[in-house]
Amino acid sequence: MAARKPTPLQTVAVDLRTHGVFELATGEVVEPQAGSGAQSGDTRFHFEGGGRWASYGKKLVERIWARGSGYTKNDKLVVGFYLGRTQVGLKAVPVTKQEVAHELEIRPASAGESMNRLARGNILIPVQRFGAITLYRLNVRLVYDGGSESQREQAKYDPAPIIPLTD
Repeated sequence: MAARKPTPLQTVAVDLRTHGVFELATGEVVEPQAGSGAQSGDTRFHFEGGGRWASYGKKLVERIWARGSGYTKNDKLVVGFYLGRTQVGLKAVPVTKQEVAHELEIRPASAGESMNRLARGNILIPVQRFGAITLYRLNVRLVYDGGSESQREQAKYDPAPIIPLTD
């Protein structure tokens, strides 16, 4: 059997003007051409905007997901849901337990139990109450979307998450 020759790297011409990324040669940001309306169809550099990068404690998240953490599969689903819904600063995530249950395709009672367990473990922090409805945000020590200076300041006041959680 003959040895295969390695194929040279292929270069692909991509119209960077349609993707809103930066050009490697110059380091300049290349915005899509206004009014061009033409897209190249190449989605390798495509980014659905609207979100921001949030800093989060990877070691802490890893400990929540670890076996023996005291948190159930549904709890971990709820944490993942809140990671995706974190808003800038310390705003509450504007969803009810029923909406969380609907999004995660779990029973509302299970979502409520998980949210209560996560609140007992200081993973979810209650921010606002409207009658029987409580709105939560994630603990700043777990995830924060905002400036590092305000993150350090707020971390002084948020309680440390409890892992492993014991009942």
